[in-house]
Amino acid sequence: MFFKLPWLFKSKKESYHDTQVLELDFLVDEFHDAMGDIQDPLRTRLHAALLSCQTPKDLWFLRGKLFNLISRHHCEYVAHERVARLDHKLQFFVSHHPDHAPEELPSGPMALLH
Repeated sequence: MFFKLPWLFKSKKESYHDTQVLELDFLVDEFHDAMGDIQDPLRTRLHAALLSCQTPKDLWFLRGKLFNLISRHHCEYVAHERVARLDHKLQFFVSHHPDHAPEELPSGPMALLH
């Protein structure tokens, strides 16, 4: 007689954990990862601005400053890659979060702020 043992069968792993997606802090951490290798006084000011963000829209409007910071210390290609990764996670967060609607983010591409 063969018994099914629960530890013998592997469960499917999800590509995205809902607990991570539902936290705004997860997105703030993505900002920190994007500018983690940069030492600049502007990074300190951007960090302070991130601490006061309460909605995804607040984070959306800081991405232009993040782009400028990264492109100043690396190149525009690296800045586009990092901001695109952040944009993707931000859009995923808004699309799957019960408290935020996709209408909260601007629909078109945002002009980068200087």
